[in-house]
Amino acid sequence: MLYGTPPRYEHPAARGSLALFVRGIGGMDTGQHRPLSRTRPRRQRRRSPRGPERTAQFLVRGLAALILIGLVAMSAFFVFGGERRHDAAAATDPRAGQLASRTVDNAPLTVEEVFPDSREVRPPAARPYRITLTHTDADCRTATTGQLGALLTVHGCSQVVRAGMTAPFDGYEVTAGLFNLADEAGAGVVDDRLRELVETGDGGFATLPAARTVPDTLPTSQVGWRTSGHYLLYCVINRSDGKLVSSDDPVAERITRDLVDSYLVSTVLGRRASP
Repeated sequence: MLYGTPPRYEHPAARGSLALFVRGIGGMDTGQHRPLSRTRPRRQRRRSPRGPERTAQFLVRGLAALILIGLVAMSAFFVFGGERRHDAAAATDPRAGQLASRTVDNAPLTVEEVFPDSREVRPPAARPYRITLTHTDADCRTATTGQLGALLTVHGCSQVVRAGMTAPFDGYEVTAGLFNLADEAGAGVVDDRLRELVETGDGGFATLPAARTVPDTLPTSQVGWRTSGHYLLYCVINRSDGKLVSSDDPVAERITRDLVDSYLVSTVLGRRASP
């Protein structure tokens, strides 16, 4: 008859009574019996890595540290290198600073300068935009809505030159122009505030001719703008059928590039800043 040992996690009293019971039964057995044996599980020793394994671990850790250091150094190089290149370009550009303020760029804008052809605007590498109306005013508020006019006045806006146009895309009408502010710093402040005003509906740009809107209706136009020197350049894009011009409208993006970036910045202000 086989003898068993109780589990090691049982209470000591229970283990003792069971052992007595087993021994009592063993006394009546006439055959040979096996002696009780208690075995304990062997504890496995954690072996330390051998020499080559330890060396490999050190190499892997060292390589990871070198990669991390390299990435940090590379990031710092691009950041500071980009700033140095920007500063160097500003220092070597013969037009740098010529549009920084009206102190150095003191000649007023004219309709003839901004729109020399009264019939159309020809942005570089784009089809012409037909001009329907031009306007200039010393009161910048006439070309704005809401709080934008007061913001421009605070920062020394002296004039606005703009035009209403028909885009070379079916059903799109545009108003585009530029505001002449006192200095580049003021233009930057207006730029920072403008997005909030447009998104909340508290301020924006007026169309030319003035849009016929129904009170308490949501705006259907798309607005694009940027600053260059002490100028704020913009365009307002509408659909002739009154439909919404969405923020991701590819035609509206193309119109903004054509009129604001390519024409007003590169052509008009490029000529003004040329020595």
